[in-house]
Amino acid sequence: MSTTPYRILVVDDEAGIRKILRLFLEREGYTVFEAVSGKQAQEIIQKEKPHLVILDVILCGMTGFDVCEWVKKNPNTKDTIVILFTALNQEHDQKEAKRVQCDDYLTKPQNPVDIIKKVKEFLT
Repeated sequence: MSTTPYRILVVDDEAGIRKILRLFLEREGYTVFEAVSGKQAQEIIQKEKPHLVILDVILCGMTGFDVCEWVKKNPNTKDTIVILFTALNQEHDQKEAKRVQCDDYLTKPQNPVDIIKKVKEFLT
């Protein structure tokens, strides 16, 4: 039984990134779900209702921007915290992140400890 009731979805097509984030998040007591695509992320968001989503932008099919916009426009999920976590660091990418109303925009690479700090800030 986890000490914290928070559910977190990690969406990234790179297994290594998902594994590291899962390890660090579970160590903090969070319940962690994983998705490799935007479509899979949508299914998990609808079913599991995570409190927070760590979302890569470059995904197969639907982008992280698409998923974030879908989350924020959906009345049932609009309060879900979305952190975009991406290698994209151009000004137009950051503008798009603002447009889709993500809660934070972190660029890769990032120390997992810093990501956990961000997660804790949002969930406390």
